[in-house]
Amino acid sequence: MSEIIEIPTNEPEYIAPPSIHMGTIHITNNVLSKIVGMAAQTTTGVSSMSVGLTEGIAKSISGKSLQKGIDVHVKDDQASIQLRINIQYGNKMHEVCRELQHNVQQAVEQLAGVMVNEIKVQVVGISMQEPV
Repeated sequence: MSEIIEIPTNEPEYIAPPSIHMGTIHITNNVLSKIVGMAAQTTTGVSSMSVGLTEGIAKSISGKSLQKGIDVHVKDDQASIQLRINIQYGNKMHEVCRELQHNVQQAVEQLAGVMVNEIKVQVVGISMQEPV
């Protein structure tokens, strides 16, 4: 009768590379605001971002149109975001705002690696026309 003899194989053991600290990474609030603006543009029911007159003039002159109505503050690697939006007429405001909060959180955390602890949405207007 024959016996089955198992021959041990020496598979190489995975050794994780040592952690190397290359330096700090800093993502500016300006970049985070642009990410938030792009996420807001893709949210169904959001007609536009809203700003006050002075903020609107300053941001249109500086070319920061995606950042209108967006305030981002980062403290201890936690982002706090405030949005002022106009909603398209006919949409349920609370549903649009919840979807906006979700989209913004996902975009900021996935693209920038910054944790979001608060997203405040203020609906300041209703638009009767389709977004451009």
